[in-house]
Amino acid sequence: MKKTYIYILIIGGVLLLLNYMAFRYKIIDHLFVTFKVNSFTANISDPILAEVSLQSETPSRKIDSFPHFTLKLYDNEDWNIKKEALSQISEHIPVMITVETWARKKYSYNKNPLTDVVNGKYDKILRKMCSILIGERLNVYIRFNPEMEVPVRLYPWQRVGRYTEAFQHFSVLCKTYAPQAKIVWGPASYPGAMEYYPGNEFVDAATVTLKSDSEMRLNVYPNNYSIHYDVMRRIHRLRFIDKPIFVLGSNQFANDSVNDKLLDDLAKHIHQNRDIIYSTDNFQRFKLDTENNQQGNIEIGLYDPQSKLNKEKPVTVEHLFADFTNLNNGSFQDSFNRVVKRGHDIIVTFEPFRNVNGETDLNVLQQITNGKYDQEISYLYSIIAATNKKVYLRYAHEMEIPITRYPWQSQNPVDYIKSFRYFMSFQKPLLSNIKRVWGPAGDRGSIEWWPGNDVVDYISIAIYGLPDKNITDPKKQETFATIFKRKYRRMRFINKPIFITEFGVKGPEEFQTKWLEDAAKVIRKHKQIIGVNYFNMSDTPKAWGDIKPPDWSISKESFYRFIEVLEKE
Repeated sequence: MKKTYIYILIIGGVLLLLNYMAFRYKIIDHLFVTFKVNSFTANISDPILAEVSLQSETPSRKIDSFPHFTLKLYDNEDWNIKKEALSQISEHIPVMITVETWARKKYSYNKNPLTDVVNGKYDKILRKMCSILIGERLNVYIRFNPEMEVPVRLYPWQRVGRYTEAFQHFSVLCKTYAPQAKIVWGPASYPGAMEYYPGNEFVDAATVTLKSDSEMRLNVYPNNYSIHYDVMRRIHRLRFIDKPIFVLGSNQFANDSVNDKLLDDLAKHIHQNRDIIYSTDNFQRFKLDTENNQQGNIEIGLYDPQSKLNKEKPVTVEHLFADFTNLNNGSFQDSFNRVVKRGHDIIVTFEPFRNVNGETDLNVLQQITNGKYDQEISYLYSIIAATNKKVYLRYAHEMEIPITRYPWQSQNPVDYIKSFRYFMSFQKPLLSNIKRVWGPAGDRGSIEWWPGNDVVDYISIAIYGLPDKNITDPKKQETFATIFKRKYRRMRFINKPIFITEFGVKGPEEFQTKWLEDAAKVIRKHKQIIGVNYFNMSDTPKAWGDIKPPDWSISKESFYRFIEVLEKE
């Protein structure tokens, strides 16, 4: 009886393991894909509902007739699609074809079809699509591997590399064999979509998808947005491209919600903000201002409230945080004066953290723009204007992180932009020693909050080795190079010098020293970095709840080793 019980437990465990493996690695799906053949079907799940433009005099229009098809390519050799597939649709009616590159080989989810596209393995069948299916037909829009930016694995081209290369290859090939066709970039417009933008020369139009199948697999995306706000945010995320944007529905969305009222409201929003937020300046790639971009003049800074290292000779700048409370009680001015007395430049991060009564103001961005805090802002400017030292003024930092550690986080980016511009334009004319710093963390979707080239002198990003607060093993931290590469790519639409106003690593001294050595090598080689500022203390305990906050503090020996490597030729 005892052996029987053990056997039952073993068999049950094996069945549970197999069930988990089937779910975790989609084995059934993979096997099913193995026997798939190419197909061309009407896509009724993602109807085309509207067209939006950020520059047209008529920013939005409802679409009543725009057939949408999906061409699924499992076999990159055999063409088995009937050339008459579009013959029933009048030539003057626009048609969108979404091309999906799958692979018929076993366990295709573990294969990156984008590499096959780049290497030309789909060229033959894509040429047939252009010559046989499309031919000389006008009004054809070809959309390639959509929803690529959503961090799930619904499609085999998600969460793998080489998307932009594959899109560019696809675009060039289609333009060669069907030059009249329009090439469509198809993000859902999830946060971070612009990281996957292939470039203006390869794209004729774009799409956004409301409640896409990919996003429905996530439990982290805000799914309680109103439809008006959701559409606005998705269009706003694509404001760096001057292309028509088509709004697509989905099975999870009440498609008739995209009605005339919604589109009229969206058009009014675009018109009201066209001069600044949706200005044509967004479509320009500004040349980097190299006046101060000399690696030999790099600023070496510390946030060091306990004064462990800020008196060391290599230090040229110190970091201070200001809010309404320490402005009103005089403690910020005392700290500022001490930094000036030490002869250092100053990074001032202004956190509109509390109102004058000491309470958190969740509407602080709008209140700043409306002038409620003019007295406090005026006082701050009077303090920082009283020195000839350089002041790097940073406002409402890390705004893009979707949490509520700060009241300006998880807010409407349009409100943030207006508030930033108001704050940075408060003093006219701005003194030449005050430099305006835009300070995202550098996380997904940072550029949604980009306030404009005319009110920013430097970009600031934060680089901390700890990718997740629950990690206790310091060796599981990411390298400086890995983090910087990821965050730098997110800034690729903005050409400004970079000041890394916060960075840090926790762990044993030997580990910290090695991490800092590697960081110094990256900083030394990257000419766009004009300053770095180490966070030399433990983080704020209340932000970590029951978990012990990380201690970024470093020894004097580690600090000087960092300087030594940084100054090597």
